[in-house]
Amino acid sequence: MHKVPLRAAFLIVLGALAACSNDPGREFERYYDEEGLFTLNLPAANDVTVTQPQSGQEGPDLLTGVVSSPPAPSPSPASAFGGGIAGAAEEPPDQTVYQAFAVASQSFDDLDEMALFFLTSDPVIDVVIDDRATMGGDDARLIVADVNNGGDVTAGVAAAMTLGDGETGYLIAAVFPPGGWDSEQADFRRILESFRSSVPPGLRTFPVNGQAA
Repeated sequence: MHKVPLRAAFLIVLGALAACSNDPGREFERYYDEEGLFTLNLPAANDVTVTQPQSGQEGPDLLTGVVSSPPAPSPSPASAFGGGIAGAAEEPPDQTVYQAFAVASQSFDDLDEMALFFLTSDPVIDVVIDDRATMGGDDARLIVADVNNGGDVTAGVAAAMTLGDGETGYLIAAVFPPGGWDSEQADFRRILESFRSSVPPGLRTFPVNGQAA
């Protein structure tokens, strides 16, 4: 199985998001990490894909993770009067993609170094907000940024990260259409507040619907 480096797994979605609409009126379901390292709420309508553990070649080890993204749009049937295009896909109303990763955090001296690795060192990232936060009771850092491609803002990203207990750290991120933070922040903060860095015994086998291994 081809393994994508951890930082690339986080950043690759930044280039895939078009300037589409987003949907702040989401319903949520609880996601329980298969490795028992975290739990949080994710949009109930989304498909989730588990990120398998892997050794870090260009950074920390990835211990476990999940990507939550809106389901692919269904093809629109051709118009009976020839006005439609057969197989054309309807634009989904929600394009925001969420990611949550547990990583080995021993290699980071502080949150500045963690933020530099995952986000702020990339030249396409223009930081808009850099603030303190908490994740599961641990000190965290919240960064909101524009993704700038050739002078055009092509997406927005919000990322909250913590060193956790110093051995296991966590990253939660949302990638959304440009200029969307005002409408996205309430849901992102809801997800952030729902995060816990451990899964109660007996509850680790109940992921949200639509999971793909």
